Amino acid sequence: MKQETDDVREFNRRSTTYESSRKQWLFFDRLQRAVLGLVESEANPESILDVGCGTGRLLRKAGERWPNSRLIGVDPAEGMIEKARLLMPNATFYVGMAESLPLPDASVDLAFSTASFHHWRDKVQGVCEVRRVLRPGGRFFLADIWPPLGLSRVFRHFRANDPARVRDVFVRAGLNVQAQRKLMGRFLLVTAGIV
Repeated sequence: MKQETDDVREFNRRSTTYESSRKQWLFFDRLQRAVLGLVESEANPESILDVGCGTGRLLRKAGERWPNSRLIGVDPAEGMIEKARLLMPNATFYVGMAESLPLPDASVDLAFSTASFHHWRDKVQGVCEVRRVLRPGGRFFLADIWPPLGLSRVFRHFRANDPARVRDVFVRAGLNVQAQRKLMGRFLLVTAGIV
């Protein structure tokens, strides 16, 4: 639990400069565009959830693509949520953990999580929660870092991102894995599941 507290504290500290960080346009914007591009062009989700939404950057991109969708973000860092609310007053944001999403059952059509999975305390419980809030036919796109060439042994907090482990987590949560692929130089793993 200490790691979780340290992570939240760190993201609260960074919330004031997070939007202007070079990492946003160098990495996160590219990652988010790539993941959004995996969703079929005919998709018309009524509601979209971003778990670990930070300041809402992915949701802003999703809102451009699906302007009539209800946009929902959840993040454990209150500072990130405060910033997201300022930037997106028409979206709904909650301070919360992936392991206990503050949403009703079967209330979301499309869910995303980009580069936050390695911070989740209980990955199976987090994916079970995403599964709980997805409507029948709802889809979940999980993207996170997967260091190539065995470097995950060095970077311990990415070990759970192993493709076989992520697939197992999806199956245990009751999601049918539709695809797994590597993006952006093969160091990012995207897993897509459907209810």
